[in-house]
Amino acid sequence: MERTRGHRRRKLSVAAGVGVGGGEDRLSALPDDVLIHILLKLRDAPVAARTSVLARRWRRVWALLPELHFPVGTDPDRIRAALTAHDAPALRHLFVAGIEVTPEIAAAWLPIAARRLSGVLHFKNTGAMNEATAGERGTLKLPCFEKATKVVLDLHSIGLTLPPSGVFTRLTDLELVRIHLHGPCSLSDVVSSSRCPSLRRLSVCSVRGLDNFTIQSESLLQLELRNLHTLQQLSIVALSLQKLKVFLCFTDPLNQSQPVANISAPQLVTLDWRGAYDPRSVLFGEMPNLQQLTTNPLCVYGGDTVSARNHHSLMLSQHFHHISKLILILFYLPVHGNARFLMEEMTKLPNITVLGLFVLACGHSFGASSFHVLKMSSGIRQLTLQLVTRRDSKVCQPGCICAEPSNWETEDLVLPCLKEVAINGLRGTEHELALVKRLFKWATMLERVIVSFHDSVSESNDEEFRQLLLSFSRPAICMKFSHGGGSLSFD
Repeated sequence: MERTRGHRRRKLSVAAGVGVGGGEDRLSALPDDVLIHILLKLRDAPVAARTSVLARRWRRVWALLPELHFPVGTDPDRIRAALTAHDAPALRHLFVAGIEVTPEIAAAWLPIAARRLSGVLHFKNTGAMNEATAGERGTLKLPCFEKATKVVLDLHSIGLTLPPSGVFTRLTDLELVRIHLHGPCSLSDVVSSSRCPSLRRLSVCSVRGLDNFTIQSESLLQLELRNLHTLQQLSIVALSLQKLKVFLCFTDPLNQSQPVANISAPQLVTLDWRGAYDPRSVLFGEMPNLQQLTTNPLCVYGGDTVSARNHHSLMLSQHFHHISKLILILFYLPVHGNARFLMEEMTKLPNITVLGLFVLACGHSFGASSFHVLKMSSGIRQLTLQLVTRRDSKVCQPGCICAEPSNWETEDLVLPCLKEVAINGLRGTEHELALVKRLFKWATMLERVIVSFHDSVSESNDEEFRQLLLSFSRPAICMKFSHGGGSLSFD
């Protein structure tokens, strides 16, 4: 036992630079701020606390750390003791990670953290608990963090009760992930201006118990709602909101009622609405500053049911007459016998200058669909073509419906304003190269093309494709190539 303790002491001594075996202890003579900087490099509060056994000089240094990191496996009693003993002027960052943490365990230290924290709290709970098991373990009462600037809670479906009183005076960022909300206090009450007067960014992802959400905020700039499947009513009054993302909400199959949303955000710049949309129940106020719109994916082939979903997405894009940038996602479902080409139902798009076209072709030819979109947006100046590859994609069989209609291969199309094109994720397939070749012909005033090859393209094929693409080009066009498939921009 003594041998083990001695070994641990030597390891801590080496980590802290303290002499062992009677050697000179030079580090202990350093000022506190230097010693604190050394301990911060450990990014492990329990290990930092154990340096107190090295020498009298080190006994209280760890308690002055402005950041405390508690990794997975830290005893909650140690977390509580460390927070109680913490003696720094300000606790700027508190990170706690746990596995299958119960509300009782978290309640041992969370109220102390609320009193001491004046910066960021990041609490992440992981484990094998399913939602039903997590719900049976009770609820965690969240205290009011009056001085915190950012709170991130990823609770793995732990039940959470929000504080019925108190003001999050300095809170600018709030992220709630995998939480089951319980009453009586609602999230709507907590995040509105009266209780979060400084809130600028709010993200709510995979949160249950949120069927009705209303937010009235004068300070909010960014709002993200993801995977809120049971959400049925959404009301946003945010005079400063600039970015709104609604992704996979209103999708509960057990609730057949029409989702209701009312959005008042006159300063909105970016709207990403990939949820249910019906203009009769989803209402957008005036948005004179809107510059970028992303809608639900459009299925290229399908039957009447798929056509109806496409129709609602198209209605959203047609709601706005002028937008600087439109992002469209084209998706190829498995093709069945009664499927038909649905892109011709797209008869109008907003007046745009930049088009982002994401294509999930799943091995199919996407020339016809891309041709139709470009024909509807012939005034664009910039085009980003993002080719998304799924691992299970297979090359389509001869005679596949994706070869129709084939008019895109011969019909003339003029894109007189298109000056810049970025192509991401190019693998050099026959379908891809056929479209790119036609694109050079359609864009008569093209000046600049940036191509990023997919990771799967070998170095030898990389060079072969470069030469082929250059043969499509013209001397006046500046061509640039890269490898890695990352998103490209024109900056």
